Amino acid sequence: MQVLWPDRPPAAADTALSALLTKLRGVLGQRAVVGKQEVRLVLQPDAWIDLEAASEGLHRATSAVAQGDWARAWGPSRVALHVARRGFMPGYEAPWIDEMRRQIDDTLVRAHECVAAIGLGFAGSELPSAERSARALIKLAPYRESGYRFLMEVLAAQGNVAEALLTYEQLRRLLREELGANPGPATQALHKRLLQGEAMLQGDLERDVRTVLFTDIVGSTERAARIGDRAWHELLARHHGVVRATIERFGGREIDTAGDGFFVTFESPARAVACGCEVIKGVAELGIIVRAGTHTGECELLEGRVSGIAVHVGARVSALAAPGTLLATSTVKDLMTGSGVEFHDRGVQVLRGVPGEWRLFEVKAESIPQSVGPHLR
Repeated sequence: MQVLWPDRPPAAADTALSALLTKLRGVLGQRAVVGKQEVRLVLQPDAWIDLEAASEGLHRATSAVAQGDWARAWGPSRVALHVARRGFMPGYEAPWIDEMRRQIDDTLVRAHECVAAIGLGFAGSELPSAERSARALIKLAPYRESGYRFLMEVLAAQGNVAEALLTYEQLRRLLREELGANPGPATQALHKRLLQGEAMLQGDLERDVRTVLFTDIVGSTERAARIGDRAWHELLARHHGVVRATIERFGGREIDTAGDGFFVTFESPARAVACGCEVIKGVAELGIIVRAGTHTGECELLEGRVSGIAVHVGARVSALAAPGTLLATSTVKDLMTGSGVEFHDRGVQVLRGVPGEWRLFEVKAESIPQSVGPHLR
């Protein structure tokens, strides 16, 4: 009786218990439920217990999925999924019932993961079932990244790569806004693969995600006119030396030098931001003021050249930076969540020649911690 009603037994509890036992005997048979004060359930050796079947099915399905044996995993995964979907004792509340429901909820989530993996493994006509399970996973466990990864893969397999990338953005925003975190390495790797495409190399053209950094001397023309050509070229050479040494310390790759400005790429936005701020500080000791801008996005790499919309965005952002400051896009800011670096909102801007509106942020150089320093190389 305490199992059924742990807090407060109903009125006429003995009568209610007797009625419940009578119903059980009617369903299971008179010999299945024995006793009155001490009630025992006696089942036949070949009795089928759904919760045990679900647990066993999940175990078998998980093992087969790990081996890539989709045919062997298919049946057990459906058993686990079918049983777990039904829930457990709806309308009743008790601590042991809550614990059992938690176990069944976990079984349901893991069964959906198996079904999604099997659907992707079979592909073809099984992709819709994989998509259903992936979407169910996201609904059941919105902070569990596996559902998003499965959905991204299914959508990509169906030819909807743009929607797959949008799914990643939905996860990224959720984790950033709710937890201040970023997607894990496996999810980021999948996102990168989708950005690059299954055939990353098209002839000699390679597409990859890079962080671009642009720097530019403020008032260079006026400065050159004031001090003369010879003095200006000497000062420019010293400027180039400082910038190149800083780029090397932070693991950057110099792509181009256009007069008094630099175009550099990095594998990491943290290195780009730290390098940009260090360049601003270093050349200031020469009496030179520079502005800088940075952005992270997909670039086209061809014979040492780097191009694409991400490059144009970086250049336009740099042009909008105030003298002596580094301006970054919201993409860079989001990717550096948790780094300790402070970004001050500078509002939404329209970048000349680039579609849409872009929210830009000024990097506070003094907030960059040692962990975002050159020893990251």
